Amino acid sequence: MQKRRIGAMGGFLLAGAVLLSGCSSPVGGETDAAQKLSGSFTTEMTMNMEEQTVSGTLSRMGDGMWSVSFAEPATLAGVVLDFSGGEVTASYKGLAFSVPQTAMPAKSILSSLILVVDDLAKQEHISGEKDGDYVSVEGELEGSPYLLRLSAGGELAGFEMDNMDTVLTFTDFQEGGVPVATPTETECVSSSETL
Repeated sequence: MQKRRIGAMGGFLLAGAVLLSGCSSPVGGETDAAQKLSGSFTTEMTMNMEEQTVSGTLSRMGDGMWSVSFAEPATLAGVVLDFSGGEVTASYKGLAFSVPQTAMPAKSILSSLILVVDDLAKQEHISGEKDGDYVSVEGELEGSPYLLRLSAGGELAGFEMDNMDTVLTFTDFQEGGVPVATPTETECVSSSETL
């Protein structure tokens, strides 16, 4: 009778341990995110900076080829920054000009984001720390720590760096179908708008 009692008690303890270990914490532990960064994609972006909020559309056409079209604030609305091969060019309705001062903080954080994402795009698997519904990928870029947040499905969700007082959030991530503008298309747009 005594043996049976100890066996039953051990069974309850074992069942309790199994149930407790099955409950996962919303934060902590390494996990993988799907690899959706290696191709082209478009996502809506909001950038909360020290004194302003900037919003627009971020597009990746391929390795090192990105475009950001700003919608807000009014001082940046319609401005497009194109990142290609380490160069950054600005345009407004097809007319090219130097990157405006108001866009410089955005250009800095976006350049860092692009370097991080293009590096992760080359990896077969993306792993990071489980953070609720997200996967947080931490690293260091030019001596400054960064945090890139992805959904478990691999979609961009957020980005921030320690040395920049800016937090980027992303929504409406869509893979593929990003048009690559050729110089001829840009020239046609600018010449038709002057008529």
